[in-house]
Amino acid sequence: MITEKHYWKCIYTWIKYFNYHVVHRNQDDSEIWLANKKKQSVAIFEFGANSTQEVRFAKSRIQENEENIVSFLDFSPKNYELYIFTDKTFTDENLNEIQPLKFKVKIIREASHAERIMPNFIMKKIYNRDTKLTKYQYKQRALNNNPIEKHMLKFSPVTYTLIAVNIIIWLAMVLFLNRFSDLKMLDVGGLVHFNVVHGEWYRLISSIFLHYDFEHILMNMLSLFIFGKIVESIVGHWRMIVIYIVAGLFGNFASLSFNIDTVSAGASGAIFGLIGAIFGFMYVGKQFNRKLIGQLLIVLVIMIGLSLFMQNINIVAHIGGFVGGLLITLIGYYFKANKNRFWFLLILMLVLFIAAQIRIFTINEDNIYNTIISNEMKQGQYNEAKDMVEDTIDKNYADDETYYLHGLINATLNSKSEGVASWERGLRYFPDSGLLNYQLAIASRSLEDDDEAKKYIKAALKADPSNNDYINLNKELSDNSEPKD
Repeated sequence: MITEKHYWKCIYTWIKYFNYHVVHRNQDDSEIWLANKKKQSVAIFEFGANSTQEVRFAKSRIQENEENIVSFLDFSPKNYELYIFTDKTFTDENLNEIQPLKFKVKIIREASHAERIMPNFIMKKIYNRDTKLTKYQYKQRALNNNPIEKHMLKFSPVTYTLIAVNIIIWLAMVLFLNRFSDLKMLDVGGLVHFNVVHGEWYRLISSIFLHYDFEHILMNMLSLFIFGKIVESIVGHWRMIVIYIVAGLFGNFASLSFNIDTVSAGASGAIFGLIGAIFGFMYVGKQFNRKLIGQLLIVLVIMIGLSLFMQNINIVAHIGGFVGGLLITLIGYYFKANKNRFWFLLILMLVLFIAAQIRIFTINEDNIYNTIISNEMKQGQYNEAKDMVEDTIDKNYADDETYYLHGLINATLNSKSEGVASWERGLRYFPDSGLLNYQLAIASRSLEDDDEAKKYIKAALKADPSNNDYINLNKELSDNSEPKD
């Protein structure tokens, strides 16, 4: 036996999974019209038809008012699907039509008939899942007019997939990494200015899927769930992922333009891009609903407030992501709506991109490896620091400071002679290094080899004549060599 619960459950299914929305309902809700502009399709659900004549009358009513329907919907439907829920027995053959309009008519008299109208095996399984929702709950969700809740209702496979990928990667890091340090984040693909300018462009993408700790990923995934579902509901699956990636890249370009000595990671730049996209939708759609804006601002304020109490938050990336998401959304809209605005926004986006690249490749860079090695040493993690030095040398990212730190590590873990050997090895690669020459001068003085010490300090002064440490050591060595009375 077919019931109103089946009727409303089917309507709810079409809205949630097939991206239809309610465009018309009669007074007693016995007839609900759903539309999908992208598919150019209309689905009409009717409860309680008594005869074939009533079905034919419904079809003729559509044909007679086709122009008005097209004007009302703002698109010309390619087909109409009529789903008639009834317990009456009447002839239901030859109700489908191809000309002048395409009609597909399905009569649902039993619960099993409702299952048959599902388009595939997966949807049949989803429809048959045991739920505790009542008829009234299905109806309430299907007819909900709250703009946020309407979008949150929709099935969002891209958003769910992104969340799953982020969580899987984070869990893998929990299982295989001992701690979420900058060193570990750098190893697995965190965003670092030094590495990107040396050709490791993959970090622009990989860093979007990395998170430091539980609070970091929890905050981002909750935000992605909310804003991802809204954007995916509005623009569709593939457009949503384009906005997400473009915003994430823009956020990372902004970060690289200003942060040269930190490791950045997280999806927040891309998520702020989704927020920018939502504001873009409201602008082009002229939908400045106070309630909608209020709800979005509340969530945004909460996100910003919580981020102030979290470590490793990159505000610059948030701003860059927001701008990127807003621009790509407006560019996509004006591509068809207004070519002049389209070209203006596209040129603006390219100018920002080029400006970011100039900034990234002209700013004085710090060797992030040396920074991390120093931090590891300050925390007493000398073995990890040593591994980091060796990795840095293997990647040809080492400079004179790297060899200086290598010598300190070897002197601490092994012996002073091995530390000196590391500094001498570094000096072969960087003979004009004031730092290494100075360190060898100190080592030579400690070994009471003043001649060697003087040789090294002179080389250090030649590299940096204004360095006070070099000047003072040179004076001390000179004083020691003067004859005493």
